[in-house]
Amino acid sequence: MSLAVILLNWNNAADTIHCVQAIEAWQRLRPEIWVVDNGSQDESVAQLQAECPNVRLLLCERNLGFAAGNNLAIRRAMEAGATCLFLLNNDAAIGEDDVVQLMATLRTAPRAGIVGSLLRDPLPSARLQAAGGRNVAWHVATHRLDLPKSEEPFPVDYVPGTAILISSEVFWTAGLLDERYFISGEIADLCLRARRHGFACLIDPRTTTFHDTGRSSDLREAFYAYYFLRNRFLYVRKFYPLAAVPLSLYWGAVGLLAVAGALRRGRQSRARALWLALRHGLSGTFGDQSASLLPGAQGS
Repeated sequence: MSLAVILLNWNNAADTIHCVQAIEAWQRLRPEIWVVDNGSQDESVAQLQAECPNVRLLLCERNLGFAAGNNLAIRRAMEAGATCLFLLNNDAAIGEDDVVQLMATLRTAPRAGIVGSLLRDPLPSARLQAAGGRNVAWHVATHRLDLPKSEEPFPVDYVPGTAILISSEVFWTAGLLDERYFISGEIADLCLRARRHGFACLIDPRTTTFHDTGRSSDLREAFYAYYFLRNRFLYVRKFYPLAAVPLSLYWGAVGLLAVAGALRRGRQSRARALWLALRHGLSGTFGDQSASLLPGAQGS
């Protein structure tokens, strides 16, 4: 199996460089490392070129979002012969042994097409963040927090995109990430399409990715709240057309409650973002809406 690791960078070269250097220190695996700079406005590109001279660096003039940014590298990596692609957030860390195990699961588990690990907080806490995900059309909180007693890989509705190993066969068969999501929901979309083509989406509980989610701001939270809510409407329209009306009403109610909660707590930016998400979701306005979301908002 030929492995390509794909990282996105947006104004955060320090984390990306740390990730790249950790991967380059692996002893058994020698993956091709692809870094997509998503229109950084700081000194990221110069820093990446200086500190990571051996990576395949792809430059974007603007922020393409998670889906389109990854697609750019996925296409290039598959053209270069990669048979499995590992998408990794630059604020996440996974050991070489765990990646070796994920590759073994992808190779040997029946019809495995997409494989991921347990997500945990960084040490020393190691609190479980997610053991895979549940259907995003029906659940607000989609991260599974239940662990089966067996240590064998188990199926999930989707594998979180924080650290996800995907066979190139999935992309050839089911297509690339849907860029209308921009960010949030595109991996759940890919996993559902993959499952409908007969691929299994699995979590291997013998492996762990440590994910640092501690860095946030009001702008960042509002940005993600917008896409989190708006993209539920896209997912519902795409995969559940016969139930689109009741599910849209459900997500409309969820959104209104979230707006009210944000206003009650004095979080005006979040309330505005959620209200805009409702308007755009119900009207079918998808894709990159960062410019209209918040003054100065860019992807991350």
